[in-house]
Amino acid sequence: MTRKDQFNVKGQSVVIAGGSKGLGRELAIQLTSQGANVTILARSPGPLEETRQELAKHIQSPDDQTIDAVPLDLTDATQVEEFITSLPEPPSVLFCVAGGTSEEIGFFADISARDIEAVMARNYFAAAYIAHALLRRWLKEPPAVPTEQTRHIIFTASTAAFLGLPGYSAYTPSKAATRALADTLRQEALLYTSQQTINIHCSFPGNFFTDAFYAEQRKKPALLKEIEGGEDGGGDAKTAEHVAQLIIEGLKGGKYFITMDTDTELLLNNMRGPSPRDSPLRDWVMGVVGSLVWPFYRARFDRATVRFGKGMLEE
Repeated sequence: MTRKDQFNVKGQSVVIAGGSKGLGRELAIQLTSQGANVTILARSPGPLEETRQELAKHIQSPDDQTIDAVPLDLTDATQVEEFITSLPEPPSVLFCVAGGTSEEIGFFADISARDIEAVMARNYFAAAYIAHALLRRWLKEPPAVPTEQTRHIIFTASTAAFLGLPGYSAYTPSKAATRALADTLRQEALLYTSQQTINIHCSFPGNFFTDAFYAEQRKKPALLKEIEGGEDGGGDAKTAEHVAQLIIEGLKGGKYFITMDTDTELLLNNMRGPSPRDSPLRDWVMGVVGSLVWPFYRARFDRATVRFGKGMLEE
């Protein structure tokens, strides 16, 4: 029996916050190819226009399908709210993809307080502000028929949300906060079920290849590279195109939490707590396996950190 597609975007209005580069760009291309009306947001007009031109090549219905690109500082709550308010109709789907880290990678004692603030703004506030503004508009303008349209917010966290690694001391807390926001908002969305259906999702990519990834690699401490598996980010590193495909497949399958690899799935289910399970039996088994496997990895990571610290102090 074929599983029902729970994320059909044809003819739907989709906003991608952070849609000019990397994963956001790949999501925009694939969703445009599936018939969605896509609006991409980012701070830099140049990359936005370049991506908008690329999206134009993937339009399926030239007569009624639209694409747009809007320069916007997603860390500015006022700008974000003004954008959401200005839309003729609220979109039915929001992807929160903006974020990442580069200059702020480093051990906690080596980065600045400004670095901590910048990463939290880029990864957490950029998602929280636009989700907040859109939710408020959705509540003011529910669908005419509650069952007529399902609305979606998709957050982008990271494997780092479950795994503290030396060098990600600014980045990890911002992604853990994103996961916590998704969990909280998923439950709060139940308040409005008599009025409309709002589905919250959160994806957890590991390393994937983009220009930002290679910029990060140049900044990462050698210890962090060693734990992650080397210069290529480990054997599970994927292309942004593949990650976008996996996220969309997870949404079509109705998943709440979407993982890209076995390691992340083990970590997630070992730390899931009261978060909903998409496949209860499988998730429980993965949680048990994770509880047995990850302590050994943690011990290995700790030994590597102690060894690295000794060498660093001896230099």
